[in-house]
Amino acid sequence: MRKVAFYTFGCKVNQYETENLKILARNAGFEIVPFGKEADLIFINSCAVTHVAERKARRLINLIKNRFPNAKIALAGCYAERLNLSSEKLVLDFVLDNKQKWEFFGGSEDSAFVTSEDRARAILKIQDGCNNFCTYCIVPYLRGRERSKPFDKVMEEAQKLVENGFKEIVLTGIRLGAYGRDLGDKDALSKLLLKLFEMDGLVKIRLSSIEPMDITEGLIKLADHPKLCKHWHIPLQSGDDEILKKMNRRYDTKYFEQIVYKLREKVPDVAITTDIIVGYPEESEENFNNTYLFAERMGFMRIHVFPYSPRPFTPAYKLKPLPYEVITKRKEKLIKLSNDLWERYVSKFIEKELEVMVEERKENLYRGTTDNYIKVEFESNLLLKEGEYIKVRLLKVDNKEEKVWGEVLESKVKVTL
Repeated sequence: MRKVAFYTFGCKVNQYETENLKILARNAGFEIVPFGKEADLIFINSCAVTHVAERKARRLINLIKNRFPNAKIALAGCYAERLNLSSEKLVLDFVLDNKQKWEFFGGSEDSAFVTSEDRARAILKIQDGCNNFCTYCIVPYLRGRERSKPFDKVMEEAQKLVENGFKEIVLTGIRLGAYGRDLGDKDALSKLLLKLFEMDGLVKIRLSSIEPMDITEGLIKLADHPKLCKHWHIPLQSGDDEILKKMNRRYDTKYFEQIVYKLREKVPDVAITTDIIVGYPEESEENFNNTYLFAERMGFMRIHVFPYSPRPFTPAYKLKPLPYEVITKRKEKLIKLSNDLWERYVSKFIEKELEVMVEERKENLYRGTTDNYIKVEFESNLLLKEGEYIKVRLLKVDNKEEKVWGEVLESKVKVTL
């Protein structure tokens, strides 16, 4: 039997798709082996959001060629799609764009239900593509127009995941909040959530990244539902209105702040994380300072900081980039702010009891995550299973490791809420 190993770069959408591709590979007669083991084929599901993601893929390809010279290499996904649109070439056995990667194993994305070795939670992709065309973003050119998975198909797949033992499902998409709009329903995501909340055996639903302009009143009304995780990842990208306009982000800081205010009014302890790009072309020191001060005022739980990465085919690609030293300085300043904000947020929960989903175990040391996205480590002599929900008292913040230590109060698997 032919052996295939998979490696995934990038977002939760890619992670979901790799799991589906594994199913198609098994159906095509392949044996799935862990990455790093001898394989006839090594399949890389790639990312092209930044030049760093592409560089990591090239490095991995070179490592594979040196370590496994007899293995065939398939580069699939967004970086492969980007290569097919350009004159740049890599010497590989297969270069498969986002359509070809499904055809490679003789199937389609819809022909397999996802399963996962991660017993804690499952990722469910419900949407693909983006119509935003932000000036820095290559994704719409690689993923195409917005398209949604049919409502019944989502419910069928969610039911299958629950039957397979998953108690938490992460809903994801390239532009998750646009779910259903191509089907004529601007509030389809909130309607979908309401149906998922009714599903027996499903304990929690977690939303992946959702754009601020896609957070409807219908979604805000559901923010305090006990089955919806109290964590919202809302990309800001810039806290300066001038730069937001140049980025074609279609909102301003006032609108963003109103969304955050409404969510916190509904759920006071909600965790709000964000993405911010530093060093966008023409970003002045004043523009950056506005971003810093706005982020500080918003009190995000965490900021994912991305140095601006020029992407071919995008309008911003033609603009003169800022000096590397300027970008690095701004990145470091914002990362420090993120660390401070994280410590400030999690410290509010010290000596409080929170529900934690068990994710990993090493002897009697466990790791898990609260529904408001706090990573917790704790010791227990109990034999706890992945996916189990337990009560943990948070004891101490570990700044260096960016985690929180806790102690178990009770062990209880929750089937329904």
